[in-house]
Amino acid sequence: MTIAGKLSLGGSVALSLATAGLAFMVMESKTRFSQQLRAVESSLQGGKFPGLGLQYTANFLENEAEPATTVGKAGESWGATSEDLKSTKTTLDKTKSDLTDAQAKNQELSLKAEKLDKDLTSTKSDLDSTNSKLKVTQEQLQTYTDELKGKKPAELFSEIGDLSEKVKVAESENKLLASAKDKMEAELKKLREGEEMRRPGATKSISLSGKIVAVNPTWNFVILDLGKNDQVVEGLSMVIYRGEKMIGKLRVVSVDATTSVADLIPGTPAQAIEVGDQVIY
Repeated sequence: MTIAGKLSLGGSVALSLATAGLAFMVMESKTRFSQQLRAVESSLQGGKFPGLGLQYTANFLENEAEPATTVGKAGESWGATSEDLKSTKTTLDKTKSDLTDAQAKNQELSLKAEKLDKDLTSTKSDLDSTNSKLKVTQEQLQTYTDELKGKKPAELFSEIGDLSEKVKVAESENKLLASAKDKMEAELKKLREGEEMRRPGATKSISLSGKIVAVNPTWNFVILDLGKNDQVVEGLSMVIYRGEKMIGKLRVVSVDATTSVADLIPGTPAQAIEVGDQVIY
């Protein structure tokens, strides 16, 4: 065999081997693609596609375009469903807002109804009270009407006039008696208080309160705004206060009608006393 024949034979063998390898690769790719299509068909036949109204019953071996067509329809259905979902969500949000407003209005109406109910109860109570008073007034009016039967208006006016005059006289007499009584009680009180003030060692029953109007620190005495008109007598001992604090004591040595002079009892320095301090007996 010549060299050209050998080369021709080698090329044929190489071409056959290359063709066989290519055929094997194509077969393997076809098998793998077929498996993937089987998996796609399995997914289309179950899962969510039937729920979208896309029941897949085809076979890609019979119609290779069927899987792609079904997936395209699924995409369109999913897009429409997504838009419906957005619209539904918007409607739901508006419904929630309307419900919140309705609940607020309902609460407001409930409060108004409760207030109206309370007002109605109060009004009913007032009406019942008014009716009760009206009934009593009607009964009194009926009593007066029964008592006035048979009497002429002139007689009634005369009786009313006489009663009015008697009432006026009685009121005047009562005022005079009350005034005389108050005057006698005041005089009796003064007499008793004066007697108590003059009784040596007796317990005093009166209560006096005044103020210091002047202080003489040199001679250690003060002047009070109390006098005989206030039943103050010589020898009366009193306590000096500033606010609620006791700051000393004094003894009255001279009394006029409206003022009196008092020495500060030892232990009470004049420097500690001020005009305006209160004195109490």
